[in-house]
Amino acid sequence: MPKPLFLTRPSGLYVRFLVPADLRLAVGARFLVRSLGARRGDEARLLAAAYGVALSRAFEGMRRGDAMVDVKKLLDSARQAAGAGQTREWTASGVQVGRVNLGSVSVNGRQDTEDFVRAIQALLEAPDNAGQPAPAVVPAAPQEASPSLSEAIADHLGDLERRRLAPDTITESKHTLRIFLATTGDIPVANIKANHARTFLDAIRWWPERATVRPKYRDLSVLEIIEAGKRDQVPIPSAHTLNKHHQRLGAFLNALVNSDLLGRNPLKGLKADLDTSTDLDTGRPFTPEELAAIFEPQRFKAWASKAPHRWWGTMLGLYTGARVNEIAQIYLDDVREVSGVWGIFLWKSGRGQKIKNKSSIRFVPLAQPLLDAGFLQFVEDMKACGHPRMFPHLPAGTRKDGTPNGKGYGRQLSRQFGAYVKGLGIEKGTGFHAFRHTLSTMLAEVGVPSADIAMITGHAVRSDAPVLEKHYIHIAKPTTLLKRVETLAKFTPPVRLERYQERQFAQALRSNKLHP
Repeated sequence: MPKPLFLTRPSGLYVRFLVPADLRLAVGARFLVRSLGARRGDEARLLAAAYGVALSRAFEGMRRGDAMVDVKKLLDSARQAAGAGQTREWTASGVQVGRVNLGSVSVNGRQDTEDFVRAIQALLEAPDNAGQPAPAVVPAAPQEASPSLSEAIADHLGDLERRRLAPDTITESKHTLRIFLATTGDIPVANIKANHARTFLDAIRWWPERATVRPKYRDLSVLEIIEAGKRDQVPIPSAHTLNKHHQRLGAFLNALVNSDLLGRNPLKGLKADLDTSTDLDTGRPFTPEELAAIFEPQRFKAWASKAPHRWWGTMLGLYTGARVNEIAQIYLDDVREVSGVWGIFLWKSGRGQKIKNKSSIRFVPLAQPLLDAGFLQFVEDMKACGHPRMFPHLPAGTRKDGTPNGKGYGRQLSRQFGAYVKGLGIEKGTGFHAFRHTLSTMLAEVGVPSADIAMITGHAVRSDAPVLEKHYIHIAKPTTLLKRVETLAKFTPPVRLERYQERQFAQALRSNKLHP
């Protein structure tokens, strides 16, 4: 008996059976899917078993060659379906009425069914067919109606949420698929073709930057925004942005293929990802002159003395190469001594912290310039303050209703530092993340292997990337800790860090604007 596989969909519970390979041509499908209606538990399993028994008998009959059915019964079933207002699709092959061969017949919905019934009746009543035996057909199992594109998108976004992906990832996917829905129309997903993908890729070329928040565009529909972008001759989005749209649409289409809702991904065979290896959007390091300007003593002290995250967040960014959110979310107990080496655990410990991927979990030793600048004294001052986080002036991202949006603590530090370097004449788009490029580039220039750099930055090195378990082993082994200390010692940017003064931020920490 065919083995049932239960499927949960927005429209209810279904059961799927695999059609034997030798019968797929006759049936016209690889899988047969049936609704279980409102049944649940033992009742649903009993109905699935009944389906399985019926299919087993049907498959045996088809192998014996006696799977022909009376067309009158088919017509009776079609009439009942039309009378009940059913709209599912169904197909019959080898339909012959008297001397007229209709070949394969497919109907979709009530009107199609009624038209088919009338056509067969007219043929049966025609003089040429008088006295002819009732026609016979080999029916293919009714096919489940393909969900609409909007339904499939809603299911996909729900799947992303159930996987607990980062809110930014879900929001970006929603943006991409909103444009795809507008350019494609709310068609059945089984009808998605390569031309729909091409139309989408052409449309995003004209999508203005930050269109959903700019007054000029935000009240327009998706298609109106695209037309406005064409009129305004907006700049071409960066290769990085175009690739992201391509990847997010590809992930959605692959999900449809994996769910047997689409035969193949129509993006395959179109254009490959654009080369971003020389695109400034991927980031660049700070120049020695820019670093000197950022840490110029008087200028830096005037800006950074207002809050601990400006002072130490910037210094940690330079000497750890960590992402801005990784630094902004540090707790005081993340600073520890392991085998005689002081450093910071960058991880996700369930306190509103987040990491980008498995490779991001790491223990980064504190470079000697940070220790010389008084970082450990600052940690002791913060412990005396009683707040568990290192940078309590930084809020977690929130929605308009005040609830967390999952974006993490780094946004304010990123914006404040971005405004600071903009005042130094550094171009837009080069901000806190440039510290990450600076450390990686300067270490590579002195011959440090990529794998050693990755242990500091948390990058994944293709074919050599440490997995989660290996990261924990690195943390435990003194030999790998010493390797990291040695690696950081080779990083010698042309700056001198200002010395921290005990209780330097005491007044700022008495503020009532501290965040949990």
